[in-house]
Amino acid sequence: MKVLLVNPSQTKVYGKMKSPDYPPLGLAYIGAVLEDAGHQVRIIDIDADGITQDNFIEIVKERYELVGFTATTPTFENAEKLCALVKKNTEAVTVLGGIHATIVGDEVAKSDSIDFVVRSEGEATILELIEVICGKKKAAEVKGISFMDSGTVNHTPDRDLIKNLDDIPFPARHLFNHQKYVYPDSLLTPVMPIITSRGCPNSCTYCCVKLIYHRRFRYRSAENIVDEIEKLIDDYGVKEIHFWDDNFTLLKKRVFGVRDELKRRNIKLKFAFPNGLRVDRVDEEILRCLKDMGVYSIAFGVESGNQNILNNAKKGITLSQIEKAYSLAKKIGFETWGFFIIGLPGETKETIRDTIKLAKKINPDIAKFHILKPFPGTKVFDELNEKGLITEYDYSHYGIHTRPVHRLPDLDEDELMKWAKQAYREFYLRPSKIFGLLLRTKSWDRFKLNVKTGFFVLKSMR
Repeated sequence: MKVLLVNPSQTKVYGKMKSPDYPPLGLAYIGAVLEDAGHQVRIIDIDADGITQDNFIEIVKERYELVGFTATTPTFENAEKLCALVKKNTEAVTVLGGIHATIVGDEVAKSDSIDFVVRSEGEATILELIEVICGKKKAAEVKGISFMDSGTVNHTPDRDLIKNLDDIPFPARHLFNHQKYVYPDSLLTPVMPIITSRGCPNSCTYCCVKLIYHRRFRYRSAENIVDEIEKLIDDYGVKEIHFWDDNFTLLKKRVFGVRDELKRRNIKLKFAFPNGLRVDRVDEEILRCLKDMGVYSIAFGVESGNQNILNNAKKGITLSQIEKAYSLAKKIGFETWGFFIIGLPGETKETIRDTIKLAKKINPDIAKFHILKPFPGTKVFDELNEKGLITEYDYSHYGIHTRPVHRLPDLDEDELMKWAKQAYREFYLRPSKIFGLLLRTKSWDRFKLNVKTGFFVLKSMR
């Protein structure tokens, strides 16, 4: 079967950008299982490939039988519009998967332009959907999908999560034009992202991961991970790998296993964790292991500098753990990043002050202060919604750089914006921080990143 996979525009998430940062690995995994099954696959990334509406219509008219889309909450509107173009101009079946489809499958399935919704993991489901399209199976027999049937939404039973992640083929990266991605946070190039595990056992109220993976943590073997890394070296000459895992250091034995396998094969690369690690899942032994492995940059999800806010968000960490993690990371010589959330339930001017104070104390090389986006399906969305504090239900406004979509009893949307800007001002406009950013410049690419960060901070202060 001829299949087209589409990554909709991300401008609602990241704003207008010359090139997107990373290719959509989720689609590459789907592409890989389809190719292994003998199907003809093409992936288009609307932003990376510069696809206009007219371009898209021309592409979908190339007799594709299935057109699949991935979507997050803020990109769903763009995906739905593209689905409508497919239905208007072709006879192809439209399928939408991803986190938004999983969280609000009932709502998504009601769209006139979407034939099937794939909930949770899609690698096995997509193959069975092709059997449905070919008339070999009934839709009701496929687990993990939602679709309209006689005017009502039919949700088939959930599909079991894939037991052994080693069974999944490596992402079909050859379906991307890698020259069109910028990989902004890398020290060396070429650089590629990799995912070595799925799921998270934690219960953070603002996070969607558990809604897909049910708090189950599954991981690939060290041998399988390093096999993929070797393939990336052979196929693309990579010099740096970015781990996208939510919980790479959850199991200490696994961390050491990956390090040892890399050493056994004499693989020497640079590694980074731009997606973040948990401060309660690192100690000096693990951090030194990561350093020995070739890791140079790590990020931590701090979220707040107020313990009550952290407790309410069920983050499961303490301020002392945060301080210790950064102290150890700096001692061992890592570049450090810190992610902070402004506007969690219970937030006040005083608690935001605590966050700014902590940020300056732990002093990561790069700090990002994002205003909370309470995604539908999360506990934080339900909590705010029940109290009448959600002010915007248009999901296209739920991107990282859009205005707040909620208010708090003591802080309205404008005040949340003001405090996020204030956090950037106080953190970055310090002589020591400016000087430090200059000192950490190790390459032309890093210099450009530092300049980009500076412009972002200045823009945020307007």
